Amino acid sequence: MVNLHQAIPSEQQSLPSDDASTFIIKMTKALATYGAPAHRLEDALVSVSERLGIEGQFFSAPTAVFASINAPGDKPHTYLIRVHPGEVHLERMVQLDEILIEVGEGRLTPAEGIQRIEAALAEPDRYGVLLTIASFSVSSACASRFFGGGLNEVFAALFVGLAIGLLIVLASRGRDLARLIEFMCGLMVSFGAVAWARLVQPISPEILMLAGLIVLFPGLTLTMAINELATRNLSSGTSRMMSAITALVSIGFGVALGTKLADMLFGAATTQHEPGGLPAWTLYLAVAIAPVALTVLFKARPLDTPALILSGLIAYAGARIGALNFGPELGACVGAGLMGLYANLYSRVVRRPSTVPSTVGVMLLVPGSISFQSVSSFLAHDAVGGIETAFTTLLVAMSLVIGFLLSNVALPPRRAL
Repeated sequence: MVNLHQAIPSEQQSLPSDDASTFIIKMTKALATYGAPAHRLEDALVSVSERLGIEGQFFSAPTAVFASINAPGDKPHTYLIRVHPGEVHLERMVQLDEILIEVGEGRLTPAEGIQRIEAALAEPDRYGVLLTIASFSVSSACASRFFGGGLNEVFAALFVGLAIGLLIVLASRGRDLARLIEFMCGLMVSFGAVAWARLVQPISPEILMLAGLIVLFPGLTLTMAINELATRNLSSGTSRMMSAITALVSIGFGVALGTKLADMLFGAATTQHEPGGLPAWTLYLAVAIAPVALTVLFKARPLDTPALILSGLIAYAGARIGALNFGPELGACVGAGLMGLYANLYSRVVRRPSTVPSTVGVMLLVPGSISFQSVSSFLAHDAVGGIETAFTTLLVAMSLVIGFLLSNVALPPRRAL
């Protein structure tokens, strides 16, 4: 068994001698690094292996992929490809999808495909640090409107999102701090929300906490885990599920500690502030603006922004209509189904991965805030409330997955990714 560690290009001696097998291994690591779900990754790799005349079998987990490759004229080899999952990078996914298709259709040789992969991975990120931090701020402000915040909450969320963005950028430069990012952000946001409410202007600290931490809630990871479990990728799905739970608990401990410290310094709240109402049209304005910020945070190409905005509007409108007619749980299924149909249609027409619009659209549907409320209930020794909200979280996540699976049956995507 060959162990391929983090930097594949510097370990050519460990790679197979033929270009086709080397291409498959490099593509495997790249797809796993940039967030491809287990079932999509395995389907894509099996498909390109068959086109290259190679018998390939793959077993994907969030931190490693086993690849068994049987090339003609050579004995089978099994490789352990160690993966350090990175952030979602939609532009890289588009580039890797194009390379997969071109190599599979014979328009590129495997050797040329290897060069294209290395060139894509070597490209610097399109968006700079300042724009990334600003996008955290904008996404938090939009989220505060989603949670029913008024003008005061939206204004405060701009600053909270800015602080979150700064902390995340700093944490990305050190591994030890990055491992504490959920706890640190929970501590900072909860302390800041209570301090703002006591010292600056009357706001709802709960709404500000949810808005500031929304980008860290592992709702996308949780939904991906349920999706992998539903597609019988049990190992990967279970691993992602535990990762999501760990992140939630870390955020919950940070919020509990920050709130406790703020109450000790500024005193406990004596009255509950009711957010001021904003016009209904501001909600849909926030739904339209949020995907623009997520375009930067998920590192999508600027030309994909209109498709991402439309995906967010379809997902949100579908969920609202579904909730009014069938309840919130089935409403999520309706929103996910409509958005999945749109993503698959986008994939067929534009010849791009359906994950590009669906990743942003699902962010407006995932039950991140509900899962956070579950952890908060447990920390407040409300076991019954915690179990109820945890069950609601799983129900909403499963509803989303069913919606996506139904959309794939009604209109299958053009390609695996």
